[in-house]
Amino acid sequence: MSKKLFRRNLGRTDRIIRLIIGVLALGAWYFGAVAGTIAIVIGVVAIILIGTSAAASCPLNSVTNINTMSQKEREEHVAKGISY
Repeated sequence: MSKKLFRRNLGRTDRIIRLIIGVLALGAWYFGAVAGTIAIVIGVVAIILIGTSAAASCPLNSVTNINTMSQKEREEHVAKGISY
């Protein structure tokens, strides 16, 4: 089951959106735009978004059986020998 959790399931667009939101949230936290408990929550969410974007894998998507990779992306990964 753990192998399924870490299978690639994020497409390029999804990864870019997660990265942008994560960087903006981390910037808001770092520069003090938010404070207190909400700042901690936003910081943790930002790190999770950036991490899942970098890994191209989201455990929540795996559990819910969601894959945002296009057929073209899947074919490219198979051609390169990258499992998804």
